[in-house]
Amino acid sequence: MIKIYFNEIAIYFTDKKDVGITKNIKITVRGDINKVVKKLQNNKYENDINLYGYDVSSMFKDFCGLYSYIEAAGGVVNNEHFEYLLIKRFGIWDLPKGKVEKGETVLKAAVREVCEETGLQQVVIINNLPDTYHIYEQKGRWFLKKTYWYSMETQENITLIPQTNEAITDAVWMKKLDAHNALSKSYRSLFDTLGYLII
Repeated sequence: MIKIYFNEIAIYFTDKKDVGITKNIKITVRGDINKVVKKLQNNKYENDINLYGYDVSSMFKDFCGLYSYIEAAGGVVNNEHFEYLLIKRFGIWDLPKGKVEKGETVLKAAVREVCEETGLQQVVIINNLPDTYHIYEQKGRWFLKKTYWYSMETQENITLIPQTNEAITDAVWMKKLDAHNALSKSYRSLFDTLGYLII
């Protein structure tokens, strides 16, 4: 199973109907995916949808081929006080992340973006976390973004500096429960995929 988010809707790619999802759509040819994408972009779906039919990876590839593809990387960062690092961007609590630059590895991008967005100078990657996918519109163009996530730690005890030129107004350490509650009101893709880490 593969999952992509669009706003608060999850799009599942599976090999069979899912009785737990109210809208199951059988995909037999690529044209069926085109129809689903048009309805998504016109906000015709209000709940999660399950696309099933031919090979899951092929369906997913065909779906992704209809969007401009972007890769990003970021981190779930904690410190020696067992606090978690969150940022507030556009008024919504989020985790530090950003686009992978040309010629840059996703590991380097994740560390760079965390440091740039929060003012930290050194973070250490501990392990990989699940990737997230989401689609969005910007200036009339549609994008699919894959974000690579990593668990990170830092020993730094410095004043955090939000990257205001990226619309980040806050960068703060939160206790586990506070961080969990903040993420639960954030983007569904984040909470569904990474919320289990902060509980």
